[in-house]
Amino acid sequence: MFRALGARLTLDSKGVAGAALFEAAAQRMWLWATSGLKTATDLLTEGDLHENGLEVNVVRCEAGNRSLCRVVVQRPDEWDPSLLWLTTVDAVRTGDTVDIGVSVEQDLRHLRVPPSPLVPPLLGLLHDFVSEGARAGTQPLRATAEAVLGSDQIDSFVQTCLLDPGRRLPVVLFSAVKEQDGVYPTDAGDPSLTARELAGLAHVLLMPRVEDSHRLTKRLGMLSVYDGAVRIYWPRFRLSDPPPRHPLHLRQRLNTGSGPAIIRRVVEAGARSYRSPDGTATLLATRWREQEQERIATITTDPDPSRQASLLRDELLRVIDAKVALEHEMETLRHQLMRSTERTDDLGSELTGVRTTPVASTELAGTPEPVLREALAPEPSDAASPD
Repeated sequence: MFRALGARLTLDSKGVAGAALFEAAAQRMWLWATSGLKTATDLLTEGDLHENGLEVNVVRCEAGNRSLCRVVVQRPDEWDPSLLWLTTVDAVRTGDTVDIGVSVEQDLRHLRVPPSPLVPPLLGLLHDFVSEGARAGTQPLRATAEAVLGSDQIDSFVQTCLLDPGRRLPVVLFSAVKEQDGVYPTDAGDPSLTARELAGLAHVLLMPRVEDSHRLTKRLGMLSVYDGAVRIYWPRFRLSDPPPRHPLHLRQRLNTGSGPAIIRRVVEAGARSYRSPDGTATLLATRWREQEQERIATITTDPDPSRQASLLRDELLRVIDAKVALEHEMETLRHQLMRSTERTDDLGSELTGVRTTPVASTELAGTPEPVLREALAPEPSDAASPD
């Protein structure tokens, strides 16, 4: 399976108890998954549901102050039924906090990866949560492009958005062409449509005035956006970052494929970095353990000793097979980790120059850090001759 999309967001309680918020989110997930199905009930039902090639599986479990609702939907593609989409939605409640994870995967049996944007049914649930006031990290989510106007908003954008250590999603910033305010290059894509496609995946903003681009350039230097260009600011942004770290799509280099390419780049980055909400694996393991205990209890209470022995023998063989498979997976992961470590060491040895930590005062002041001279090894001719 190839992960085509991954999104993490948090529901804002706004005074609502976490349990009530969790139940509302679980019910919304169920309604989205069963939309259009005749055999589905209005209220969430745990178990499996099959209809017209669509499969829905719901799992719920609780442990202490944590609750989990997992909805897994297998949906054939609307245009190509031979393609299978697997969407996994996890809602995890810890106290009054409810975290949502949405992962969309595609069956790779056909070795085809469709380009972004994805078909609407796969993104509908994200839009619903965004419209309800969800946030990612410390930043609120929107399905519209927000304008940045004036020096005050430029300062706020730099300090509370770009430099926010709690920002988890990239920022896509559109700038107006220098000839006319509020006009953006056609090849860059419509900012409003981009914001809808990236709802829950990125923060989309725009600067409709040219003078604001000049103000941003004074604050960010080479990390600014200007004259119809589009820039992606990845999380953990720093004023001392090298410009290539945050991709800049210049107006002069835009073409008809630039808009979809920007969206695809953001979507793929989110898919690669996706992780399920904290506690998901633990709750699923707890649920699995309870089910296994119930099944073993049923076997041991069988009145027929011979059938009981046969069932226990089959269970032992199944556990041995599972253990062998787990050891094989662990060995594979260990090998991948060793290769990644070796690759990291190789890249580290290729780096030259001195890496300096950003000065706190420059980060808070919103001014680029002064360029430092690179420390070089002395030439042989510069070495002092012995007396």
